[in-house]
Amino acid sequence: MEATNQTVESIMSRRSIRSYKAEQITAEQLDTLTECAINAPSALNKQSWEVRVIQKPDLIKAINDGFINFAKGKEMKGSASKAQQEGFSVFHGAPTIIVVANDTTNHYSEVDCGLLGQNILLAAESMGIGTCVVGSVIAYMSTPEAKEVIAQLNLPENFAPLYTISVGYPNEWPDAKPRDKAKVQVLK
Repeated sequence: MEATNQTVESIMSRRSIRSYKAEQITAEQLDTLTECAINAPSALNKQSWEVRVIQKPDLIKAINDGFINFAKGKEMKGSASKAQQEGFSVFHGAPTIIVVANDTTNHYSEVDCGLLGQNILLAAESMGIGTCVVGSVIAYMSTPEAKEVIAQLNLPENFAPLYTISVGYPNEWPDAKPRDKAKVQVLK
């Protein structure tokens, strides 16, 4: 497909990155990502999200280690199926992790958070920054064992982590996976 503008180009070229360089993104890039995030549309402009950016290696490690322990003996899907392999990172080694939490009392909140996340993904792509949405870690983050880790996120009452996004400079450039156009129907 021929891209006609920067937005279309970012949409068509964005891929989930599962290998990152160790170098941290700049403060200016992070500021741009968060500004783009919170400028997503939301139902009734409630902005029913909370965003936490983690760049503390010890906190990222604590979440990763907790997930590895949580995954023991469980059948995990996708990349998480490798959780017991030496050196595993649920966040694919990304130096920045974004946690998106939703307002569990607002039935529009999951959609609002999805819109916010897509803004992050596309803005990052336009800046040469890689991303990967990581949902598998939420199963661990929702357990009593993760309570201390979640407390460090300082989320308001009624907010719970919905998904995470790994963020960093890509160390891979995967090809696009096939898409099923048959899932789109135009009713006239």
